[in-house]
Amino acid sequence: MTRKRILIVDDEADIALILKLQLEDAGYDTLRAKDGGEALELLNRELFSLVLLDIKLPKLDGIQVLEHLGPALQNMAVVMMTAHGSEDVAVESMKKGALDYIAKPFSAEELLKKVERALEFDKTRKANYLLQHQLEDERKKMAAILAGMADMMVATDRDGRVNRINRATAEALGVDPDLPLGMPVEDLLTTDLPPDRLPCKVVLRTLSSCLDVSYSIHVRGRVIPVLSSATPLFGASGKLVGSVEILRDISHLKALEKEREEFVSMLTHDLKTPLTAVLGSVDLVRESRLGAINDEQKEYLDSATESCGEIVEMIDNLLDVYRFESGKMSLAFTEEDLAAILHKSFSSIRVLAVRSDITLSAAIPDDLPLLRLDRNKVGRLFGNLLSNAIKFTEEGGKIALSAGLVNNLTEIRRHIPPGTYQTEQIPHRGSFVMVEVRDTGIGIPKDALGSIFDKFVQARNRREGKIKGTGLGLAFCRKVMDAHGGLLWAESELGKGSVFTVLFPLESAGPVGA
Repeated sequence: MTRKRILIVDDEADIALILKLQLEDAGYDTLRAKDGGEALELLNRELFSLVLLDIKLPKLDGIQVLEHLGPALQNMAVVMMTAHGSEDVAVESMKKGALDYIAKPFSAEELLKKVERALEFDKTRKANYLLQHQLEDERKKMAAILAGMADMMVATDRDGRVNRINRATAEALGVDPDLPLGMPVEDLLTTDLPPDRLPCKVVLRTLSSCLDVSYSIHVRGRVIPVLSSATPLFGASGKLVGSVEILRDISHLKALEKEREEFVSMLTHDLKTPLTAVLGSVDLVRESRLGAINDEQKEYLDSATESCGEIVEMIDNLLDVYRFESGKMSLAFTEEDLAAILHKSFSSIRVLAVRSDITLSAAIPDDLPLLRLDRNKVGRLFGNLLSNAIKFTEEGGKIALSAGLVNNLTEIRRHIPPGTYQTEQIPHRGSFVMVEVRDTGIGIPKDALGSIFDKFVQARNRREGKIKGTGLGLAFCRKVMDAHGGLLWAESELGKGSVFTVLFPLESAGPVGA
């Protein structure tokens, strides 16, 4: 281990010798300077862990040496030596950068304690100095990152008061980036949300992240749509210190969405028009209005009509999914008998089931409670689920439709595959009507169960089924259940079939995620 070097600056040879012996016995290396000038030469040429500096020196006294050293004292430990009666001068020298002083005469024990304390203090001071430089470097890096961010950023304290914004926020809101902070965040952000629903306020209450919240900011007569996410900030002790919210301007996405809606609307219209003509022509031929047809011809015409119907269903699903997403879907909620809707949907697939040699069964109680729902949309939902079951169930398979009441969701929650819903979207209690569509078809891979309700998604093995689809049918079903405040999920095992479960709340809780 390297021995620490100490410079002894004293013009009295006997005192310098005593200091040398005491310090070297304690394990230090020493060097002596006879006056202030020699001390400065040594300090400029060599490194020392500590300087024992006498105040009374020839040429330059101790105070003058400190003044010559100036900023270099930040990297040097200096202990002043003073005779009795000059403590005031010693204190003055500490103001100029010395760490401590020791009054003559002093004992070896007192000297070593002062030296050890000064070295330890200097070590801590240097560590703090280094840490301050690192913190300053990190602060500059963070400032550069924030200045370069294209997204807006607002940071608050734990009371929801703004303590920092970035350049993008200042430019978007038309405020001074150095404006006096401390204002409530709702005074900075004028939005179409109640103040307590702002993501940065939500995370302060819940202590958990609030992700992908869409709302609009009103700025000088214009509206900026944003997609926002916020997260709580915790200090080193683990206590909440504030929150930070990132807001992305999605004006260009809204413009693209409008163009997409117009395109989808035009496309569906342009596709349905020729299909209507095709169906009309087929019906004229099938009804023998243009001449007699035989059974084989009728079978081909029925198949053509069925295929046209599937295309119309795909177009309707596409249009309705986009209507749901744009908030333009009009729903007619009325008190309805769900059992009657299920029986009607079940009856509509009997012909297909017989043709595919699939056994159907239903267990639907007649005393199911009335539910507030959109009869047409819910009917299409179960039509889609049952049609899917037919498509992906081999000949000789089975399809079962069942319904009933559930009051305990503890066991049911464990069946919802990860990724289907966020945890906070799944209720913990309440009464529900549960409907299951169970088949013995080809099944769905486990890693696809959380995504099959997304647009244009079909599980890999499902593409190998008897009929290929667009992946919009299940997306439509999910949108319908979201609008009814209910849940829809799938469970499956490859080669052993699937179960699609629909959960309607007896008391409507509003759309999922609201």
